[in-house]
Amino acid sequence: MPTIEVPAQLSVEHLMDAVRKLSPDELREFSRQFNRWQEKNGDGEETESALLARVRANTRLSAADQRRFNLLRRKRRSETITESETQELMALWDRVEQMNATRLDALVKLARKRRTDVKTLMRKLGIKENRDVF
Repeated sequence: MPTIEVPAQLSVEHLMDAVRKLSPDELREFSRQFNRWQEKNGDGEETESALLARVRANTRLSAADQRRFNLLRRKRRSETITESETQELMALWDRVEQMNATRLDALVKLARKRRTDVKTLMRKLGIKENRDVF
């Protein structure tokens, strides 16, 4: 995690500089936490950009998690998976399902805002139908 100097008076630009220094995984986590905070403390309605960020943040696993997920799925298919690996795979599946649900929730809200249906919105955003996270 990068070390960031914090001036006595924080400006939006200082915050943006700090966010730009985050790794892709840290940025996704920041986005998730910020969106949760915004839902709890905001005006109750997410902006289009916040909804789009939630869709993006929940579209795919990190590269490392994706590789591990693929490996564990192959091991399960070839019946060479251990019990601990099975538990790890199930945890990753749970995470994928949660990400799918979160992404769909954001898509539904965004479609409502744009007065369209989810399928049309997905087509406009270039998201394939039945696209699960992974």
